[in-house]
Amino acid sequence: MTNHQQPASKILVVTGMAGSGKSVALRALEDLGFHCVDNLPALLLTHFIEACSSHKIHSRYIALALDARDRSMPRALLDNWERLNEISQVEMLFLEATQDILVNRFRETRRSHPLANALDENRGAETLSAAIELDAEILEPVRKLATRVIDSSQISSQMLRQMIFHDYAPSTEHLELGVLLVSFGFKYGAPADLDTLLDVRCFPNPHYDKALRPLTGLDKKVSDFVLNDPNASIFIEKISDLLNFLVPLYRTEGKRYLGVGIGCTGGKHRSVAIVEALGKRLRNIVPNLKIEHRHFDRE
Repeated sequence: MTNHQQPASKILVVTGMAGSGKSVALRALEDLGFHCVDNLPALLLTHFIEACSSHKIHSRYIALALDARDRSMPRALLDNWERLNEISQVEMLFLEATQDILVNRFRETRRSHPLANALDENRGAETLSAAIELDAEILEPVRKLATRVIDSSQISSQMLRQMIFHDYAPSTEHLELGVLLVSFGFKYGAPADLDTLLDVRCFPNPHYDKALRPLTGLDKKVSDFVLNDPNASIFIEKISDLLNFLVPLYRTEGKRYLGVGIGCTGGKHRSVAIVEALGKRLRNIVPNLKIEHRHFDRE
């Protein structure tokens, strides 16, 4: 291995009872940039440790999800816990919930518990309640290693996601909401990948000015034409105020991305000029702001 590769600076073991929110936690960690390994078989744990120590996993933040479906997992984790701590800073997040809550969750989703009616009669449990009790029994030795225990009984998935973002974000940069401003032309179809679409076809169209028609909203002459309309200026001001209001709310909810589309007929003049003007107003307020013009170069 080359010397410039850095070892993992954090390994977070995510475990806990089935139905307690491990999948939600793992998806949140993935959004934070963690390299996530889900349900690693216990017999591969030593190989995983070797891969980390030899820098074969090129990520500084690793989340390793383990559960009781593998009955040998607790013993293997306990045996290798010291080795994990030798190669990196290791923490364990243990998720749990009360039995009645877990029973309701499995019934509502109509999913079977992973330990219920297992093919191996020595591992399986005949009822849902028995499966939950078996899960807790298997994981009890692992729970004692936890650096953080979260009881998700009274926590929504969204709240759990927020807690993961708050507690495990490698830096404040990962908490920022990415905002994408997109200009487009309705004649080519409204984008399906954006959260909000706004129509600016109500403003005067530079297309009908022969001198401006070949130009785009990136040209000053077109921009001046569009922005000199008092209503267009009011529109930009109001949309800026709206986004300033919404961005902190989306960020608090743990949303990672907000796509806003501004559309005119051809996506060449009005939408482009307005997106550029919005970008200038928001640049200092929304750090992760990007601009995209999808149709400005079409005939």
